[in-house]
Amino acid sequence: MDGGVLSRYGLVSPPVIFCLVLGASFVVADLYFYGVLGKLPCQASNCSSTVPRPSVKLMMQDHMCHHVHHYAAEAFESYTHLSELPFITPNFITTMHIFVGAFGAYLVSSENFKIRQIAVGVCQFRIFLDMLDGVVFRRQLKHSMYVNGWGTLGYYIDAGADILASFLLVYGLFIYLVRQPPRRSEGLPLRTSPPEPITDMPVSRSTIQLTLILCLIQGCLRGLFWDRYQFAFHSIFNKVLHHKADAMLQARIFNSPLTRFVLWCWKLSSAEGMLGFVYASIFLDFVWPMLIVLRKYGFIQLGVVVIISQLHAWQIGELLGKAA
Repeated sequence: MDGGVLSRYGLVSPPVIFCLVLGASFVVADLYFYGVLGKLPCQASNCSSTVPRPSVKLMMQDHMCHHVHHYAAEAFESYTHLSELPFITPNFITTMHIFVGAFGAYLVSSENFKIRQIAVGVCQFRIFLDMLDGVVFRRQLKHSMYVNGWGTLGYYIDAGADILASFLLVYGLFIYLVRQPPRRSEGLPLRTSPPEPITDMPVSRSTIQLTLILCLIQGCLRGLFWDRYQFAFHSIFNKVLHHKADAMLQARIFNSPLTRFVLWCWKLSSAEGMLGFVYASIFLDFVWPMLIVLRKYGFIQLGVVVIISQLHAWQIGELLGKAA
């Protein structure tokens, strides 16, 4: 490791430019998405709880899954009618993305930077398949709402597959970092002076293990809390309220800036959101500093978002409970 693409080439290298353009496109896509939300009929004076609203899950989905994989999977299904094939089931696709994830993790462990960049593409294809199994599940059940199938066998299989894929990725990173141990100076803030001899020593194997284990635990916690609050907000905003005044209050809360902000925070705070930063760091050969940042500050950031989400869920639950 020698500091990553950014330190070697600055902002003019193709990988850095690609990531900057992708990030900017996500900002534009978010602005467009929330601009469209502001024009939905659920803000009208005749609003009722039966008026379709955007999926809470989609509003909490990380940027790559929301703006790329979700629409790509929907388009692929519409073009191929994959769900109509008798041998295609959501669990079959889930099994496929486990093997793709294992192959991606194997490539991540490579000492060749170009192969690790290819690994990021393979891992993104795994996520596309993960989105596709949900599309097929909804099409086969004639279900249009983009929401988790809580309690179903497929829900647990899909969750288990995601955890397994994350474990394999962490294992691939462990092999790579043991083969090419990062220097201690790589986990320090940016500096202009040469590193001190003690900070330029290789990171120990135990430190690598501890960092990766903490990141894996953090990823699992992010997945659990994301699913918890997705279920909580979905239950609140999809509850049928028969009185017009109550339904209008429900719609106003749903479209309030605070609710949108809380849901948007989970785009960055979900397990997939965290993985997005890890994939970017692999693509830019900057993975160890990113893991150090996640280890030091990730739990704090997650805790803040959880507290804000819980307080907001309590508040709107009490308001709508009184209204009902």
